[in-house]
Amino acid sequence: MKEVYITIIISVFLSCSSSQKIIKKTKCPKIYKNKFTKILNEKYVVVNNNDTTAINEIRFECVYSAFYTHKVMYDKYGKWNKEIYPSNRKHPILMWENIDLFSNGKHYTILTNGLEEWKYIYASVMILDENEQDVLSEQTEEKTNLTNYFTELIKNHNSEKKDFYEVYWKIVDPKRWKTIKE
Repeated sequence: MKEVYITIIISVFLSCSSSQKIIKKTKCPKIYKNKFTKILNEKYVVVNNNDTTAINEIRFECVYSAFYTHKVMYDKYGKWNKEIYPSNRKHPILMWENIDLFSNGKHYTILTNGLEEWKYIYASVMILDENEQDVLSEQTEEKTNLTNYFTELIKNHNSEKKDFYEVYWKIVDPKRWKTIKE
């Protein structure tokens, strides 16, 4: 009988002790529509066989959709010129070529990207000049202007306009588009 009491006491003691739960920290405690928590300047690294290429990207953290930069470019400049499929990713990077962002005669190649994972989401942009040089590699007035430009596009994004999604899904995953339409 004494053993039963000891077992009960130990069970009660263990059940009352504080449990040690592992709490996974999230980068995005909240997701923002037409806003973001912060802008990061990161390197996007591409490995193709033995070649490694790094390009700077402007990341808008905790946006409502990883497609934001894709969509705002589509809404303003129409369909992209090329899809680039990085290995191990099901969504492509979209490329617009020869875009005069500031109507000043200077043309850029714009690459848009995004990532959506559990409690972490960003939309990003990579920008090359006419000579295919990374214009985001150094802190310049041009980089600041480009960052501000895409910041405003995201803030003024029209979520009612949905043309992009039809074009995107028909190209990237036609089966998914059929289920979306139904």
